Amino acid sequence: MMFPIEKIVGVLAAVIISSAQVIYLFNTIRRRIRPSVLSWVGWSFLMGTSVVSQVLAKGWQWSMTSVLSSAVGCLTIGLVALISRNYSLARSDWKFLGLGALCIGIYVLSGNAWMTTIFAITADALLGIPTILKAVREPELERSPAWALGVASSALALVICFGHSWIYVLFPAYLFCFNGLMVWLTQLRPQGAA
Repeated sequence: MMFPIEKIVGVLAAVIISSAQVIYLFNTIRRRIRPSVLSWVGWSFLMGTSVVSQVLAKGWQWSMTSVLSSAVGCLTIGLVALISRNYSLARSDWKFLGLGALCIGIYVLSGNAWMTTIFAITADALLGIPTILKAVREPELERSPAWALGVASSALALVICFGHSWIYVLFPAYLFCFNGLMVWLTQLRPQGAA
């Protein structure tokens, strides 16, 4: 039985992004990093709600595999951090969880996959601003192979979006841009450039 190329590329994109999250997970278990539990759970809600809304409105596409894997990985990281009691919890972290819950509420009330996905991306981008600012000021603190893996995964997802509804392009395009910016800020930007 032959597998369609979209399925193969979608699964490959999911494996790539999952490998970045597995690295992060092992660093959490080894206590090398202390994840913000609410940030990771909030991100899982944002991505997960977007995927669910798209599936219910338009059906499944293999380009969604990497975003679904990201949502599951984010939730796993948050839960492992909580269970292992190796997490940070700042008052400002509640906004991550709140925006994730608001995204779910938007979908439940509106049933509109476009509105839900655009809100999820906007919320994620706003919540990503502190990470970008940290990468501008102290790039070594955000240097990670995870950003490049995110670019590769998103690029693969974008390739298989062609010929499908534009709603499937939104999250992979956003993730490609965000991860690409982080790669540039932490690894490719000339020394001393700010």
